[in-house]
Amino acid sequence: MRKFLTATLLCMALTVTMVPAAFAADTADSNYTTCMAAIQEQKVIQDQAHQTAESLRQKGYDDSSAYIQAAQSTWWAAQDEIVAYQKLSQYTDEDIRILTTAAFYQAGHTTEHLREYVAQVAPNRLADSRFPDPVTAVITQPGPHATKYATQAATDSIKSADSQNGTYYYAMCEAAVKKAMMGQVDMPSNVLYQANFAQGKGVWQSVYFNSGWYASTSYFFYG
Repeated sequence: MRKFLTATLLCMALTVTMVPAAFAADTADSNYTTCMAAIQEQKVIQDQAHQTAESLRQKGYDDSSAYIQAAQSTWWAAQDEIVAYQKLSQYTDEDIRILTTAAFYQAGHTTEHLREYVAQVAPNRLADSRFPDPVTAVITQPGPHATKYATQAATDSIKSADSQNGTYYYAMCEAAVKKAMMGQVDMPSNVLYQANFAQGKGVWQSVYFNSGWYASTSYFFYG
């Protein structure tokens, strides 16, 4: 059992992914710093997993062993996390603040599922050459968003309401935004529009929400 727990802790190693120089954003930015720290933690996990697998091989276990396969799975899970944090590191604290505020105004009081879908539309647009960069330009362009979403005052208003009411809407929206930025929301990359009415090139999904005092249907469209 002890061997199994040790093995499950980690990896099979080949090449440790290095953080591309293109990701070297302002190191004073707390999101970038946090992402780099998380990547280093995952690399430690990979090293431990590799060492575990090698130790098991030396004891006579082959690669079909459940112990070594568990170590390999841990290595690859850490690799997925590294890739996700590399993606997130490309965004600044300000990008996250702006998109979190926009996500709140569109889906803050709904569900985790809907918040994540709303948050994912912006990264999809950023990756599409038909839409502007950076996040601020996507959020403030005419259409599904509004210029007020980019203001610090809008963000402060949400946080103040959370503080007074004992709620966590800003934090929940921020979690959805980071998940989208990490590429962990299950949505096709060509879903570029979200609204309460038809637009774009066909509906990918519609999500109905009813809180008891407020009901709406959000449509997500191909672009």
